[in-house]
Amino acid sequence: MNGSPDPFAGITMPDAVLVALNRRLTAIEHSADTLSVQLTSERAQGVVEALEVLKVLKPADIETLYLAVEDAAQSRVKALLL
Repeated sequence: MNGSPDPFAGITMPDAVLVALNRRLTAIEHSADTLSVQLTSERAQGVVEALEVLKVLKPADIETLYLAVEDAAQSRVKALLL
């Protein structure tokens, strides 16, 4: 993901979850416009919310995931607006 540090480092999760989250962040990073950023980030937040509801990860890890999605979305919007 753009050579940036792994936002999921230090979080233990099933491989399938990691793959899904990486796909969602990649979709954010490749969004063509700000509407696409919003839609793809909402999808990513939905994945994180599902993990939270199912208690798959610790609350601190869930917060880290929400922040990673938010950071990716903000970075992409900034890049699109420059």
